[in-house]
Formats: sequence, structure tokens, C-alpha cells
Amino acid sequence: SYAAAGQFELMNLYQSLFSPKGVTASQMLLTQADFGDAHHLQNLRYAVDRLLSLGIVPIVNENDAVSVLPGTTQEAEPVFSDNDSLAALCARTFGAEVLLLLTDVDGVYTLPPTHPKAKLIPFYHANTEQVGIGVKSSQGRGGMAAKIDAARNAVAPGSACTACVICAGSDLDVVRAVLSKDWDGAETGKGTLFATP
Repeated sequence: SYAAAGQFELMNLYQSLFSPKGVTASQMLLTQADFGDAHHLQNLRYAVDRLLSLGIVPIVNENDAVSVLPGTTQEAEPVFSDNDSLAALCARTFGAEVLLLLTDVDGVYTLPPTHPKAKLIPFYHANTEQVGIGVKSSQGRGGMAAKIDAARNAVAPGSACTACVICAGSDLDVVRAVLSKDWDGAETGKGTLFATP
């Protein structure tokens, strides 16, 4: 119920951020059932394609209000483990070529980012050795381990998404460079690229 009550204020915030740029935002609240049923999935793909064709940015999130049984903490149906897995599923479902997973560090490191010997991994190979994961952010259910899993899933064989980059959401230069395909993590020292094997 609290999740539903907060949607109005959340959308007002989104619109206040998008409007100065002349962009209209919309919200899509999804559950696992939307991806598991062929008819739902067809409707979902049509809705997203239609919004994009109209120049409207769909903001996708889990429908938390219906994911838990009333009066309990029991899940009413399978839920997404984190927004990163939802993002990867959307990238595969909607045929995105590139997925950005934004975080509060510059990418994936060999050790927790605060460690003095930590080094950024510019390209994450399928055989990349175990990396050091730092402390999970207090916000959200994921963390770097979830982002790595989501990135690998997004670019798995058969996906139209051929590249996923984990990078800092606060670094707009990196975000712009990735979107313009004028980016090299090894050269800039920012961002970790996952590519289709």
C-alpha cells in the first residue's frame, strides 16, 4: 500500500526532472507475470514500442504494491531480486543494443573499491577471475554482485543486447560517451564493459 501511495509523488519528481529537457516520462510497473505470459509479453512489447515512437521515456520498475500478500511479508508471486535483473530482462525483451547499469563507483574492481590495491576491470571476460565485492549500498536489494550477474545475463548468447557497461551514474561524461559509442574503459579508467561472448 505504501508503494502505491508513493507513486504519485515519484512521478511528479520524474516529470519535474524530465520537463526542463522537453521530455515526457511515463511509468511502467511490472511483475514477473508480465514476462511469463505470452499475451502479456506481446502487450508489453507493443506498449514500450509505442511510447518510444512517441518520444516518451518509459521508466520501468517492479510493481511492489502487488508483489506481497496483504498483511504479510510473503511474496504473492515471484519478485525480481533487484532492479539490475529487471533491467537486464528488459534489455533482452525489448531488443536494446546497449544496457547501462549505473552505480556509485566507476565500475567493477579486482578488490573492494576502497582497497588501496583495487584496480578497475575495463573489460569483464567470461573467464574473469573472482572479483572483490565491496559493501552493498544501503539503497536497493542488489549490489555489485547483482550487477555482474545482470550484465552477464543481458549479453548472454541470443540477446540483441551486445554490450553492457557498469559505470558511475554521477559521471555524465562516461554515460554520454557510452551512449555515443565513443568510449574506451581501458583508456578512460572508468566503466566496465561486458560484451556478448
